[in-house]
Amino acid sequence: MLLAAILLATAVHTVARPSDACSVLTKNDIAAVQGESFTTTKLTTHDDVSQCFYQLPTFTKSVSVDVIRDKSFWAEHFDHAEEHEHEKEEAHAPREIHGLGDDALWIGGRMAGSLYVRKGNAVLRVSVGGPGSEAEKIARSKTLAARALRRM
Repeated sequence: MLLAAILLATAVHTVARPSDACSVLTKNDIAAVQGESFTTTKLTTHDDVSQCFYQLPTFTKSVSVDVIRDKSFWAEHFDHAEEHEHEKEEAHAPREIHGLGDDALWIGGRMAGSLYVRKGNAVLRVSVGGPGSEAEKIARSKTLAARALRRM
């Protein structure tokens, strides 16, 4: 009986988890941050990566989100970031972001950048378009990431 309850709880939890990157943000989420609702989404999947392009009426304000369910992704790409401390002064060196998931890094600059957030064995990547400084893009990415993490 206990085993059946555990299996049922696991199945319900698995069903509730979004299966793709287009399921982690809503039109309201995007509109609250970017000022416009998306008009279309384009889902691309490959192996353990699901990518969604949320197209907005003002194309340059569009948002891209990846959900990566590869246990080794974070370790392979980011765990050795401390070895490159001297690069932090450079525009594209990873910057640690606090308050999201288990780990979070911003990589990029004002023109283009992405926020990577590790939560358990999954990695979320959020990239926002549109005008604004790097700090503004980081803030908008953090807001969207926090909303997406609740659905992962």
